[in-house]
Amino acid sequence: MTAPPDRVDLNRPRDLGALLTESFSLYRRHFWTFLAISVVVVVPVDSIVLGVGLGQFTGTYGSTPAPASTLVPALVRLLVVSPLISVMVLKALLEMSAGRAPRATRAIQEGLDAFAQVFWPVLIGVLCEIGTLFTIIVPLVLLVRWFFVPQIVVMENRRGAEALRASWELTRGFAWRVAGLVLIVQLLFVLAGALVATPLAALARSLDSEAVNLAANALAETVVAAPLGIFAALLYFDLRSRQGAVAN
Repeated sequence: MTAPPDRVDLNRPRDLGALLTESFSLYRRHFWTFLAISVVVVVPVDSIVLGVGLGQFTGTYGSTPAPASTLVPALVRLLVVSPLISVMVLKALLEMSAGRAPRATRAIQEGLDAFAQVFWPVLIGVLCEIGTLFTIIVPLVLLVRWFFVPQIVVMENRRGAEALRASWELTRGFAWRVAGLVLIVQLLFVLAGALVATPLAALARSLDSEAVNLAANALAETVVAAPLGIFAALLYFDLRSRQGAVAN
């Protein structure tokens, strides 16, 4: 029997080329599903935290004071946007691995249902990283070794610090590889998002509007968040396959 055309084989190793190619291919094939996932998370979170909380809906361009202008968006991305989208995207990929077309509404709802379990280990990890910022290197190491906490919470039913330990073990022996792949893909996708949002960012400067600048940043994040989530999920399954091969 031939596999369904949309079926995705998650449980196999992939090199950088395959990770990039398949991330883009899956995103393109199910663009509206993944875009809906990104919009549902990015737009309300940025609107509430940045637009209302930091006053960017009414401020002039560049009026948000430092370090809030960089620290708050970074924390929002680490604690809420990235893990939530990662879980929703993973749910959609699991549907595809079973030969079913992903549905945005189902992936979004299941992601929201799982977020409480994902949030706490992510929070613990972020607090540990903040607590070691003075060392520079240590938080980067932790960021890599704890990169797969959302996937582990969903796939392995780990909770709290146990999810952090499981992610650490998953990357054992492959930390440098993970670090390199994550850095390359982050740079590529962030650059792509910045290019897409450039016209809106230029408009924000000309109108002296922080609200339009917020829209430009939200657009850039919306465009890249889902493919980054797809990449993270594929890399998670890649590592599981490699660790299984090592164990055997």
